[in-house]
Amino acid sequence: GEGAGEGAGAAPAPAAPRFVATPEWVASWRDRLPLYPVMRLLQCLGPQVESLCRSQGGDGFAADDETVLDFLRGSTMVGLLPVPHAIVVRKYQRNPFTNLWLTTYTWGVIFLQHQELPLFDTSSIKLFTINML
Repeated sequence: GEGAGEGAGAAPAPAAPRFVATPEWVASWRDRLPLYPVMRLLQCLGPQVESLCRSQGGDGFAADDETVLDFLRGSTMVGLLPVPHAIVVRKYQRNPFTNLWLTTYTWGVIFLQHQELPLFDTSSIKLFTINML
C-alpha cells in the first residue's frame, strides 16, 4: 500500500545539495592551520625513518610498523621546534569599574547568603522613596 501523504503522482522530494570542496574553500582556512610544527617534524624525522627502513631490509623499505613506532616513541621534538614564548604574568591594576563591580558582587553575595527562603516574598517587600533636597 501507499504511505500516508503519498499519491500515485507524487513527485520525489528534492535532494539536498551536496557539499563540494572547492579550491577557494580550502584556501580560506588552510593558511590559518598551525602546520609549522607538523612540517618541521616531518622534515626532521622523515629521513630518519626512511634510513631505518632501508637498514632493516636492504633495497626496499622492509621495517615493520612496530619497529617504526618504537623509533618514533623514542624520538624527541626537543630542539626541533622553536621555544615557546614565556608566559606573561600581569598584576591586577585597580580601576573604578572593577572596584564597583567587585563591591557590588561582594555585597550581593553577602545579602543573598543571609536571606531566608522563600527568597523574594512579595508580602514582605515595602517600597519607599528617598527625597533629595
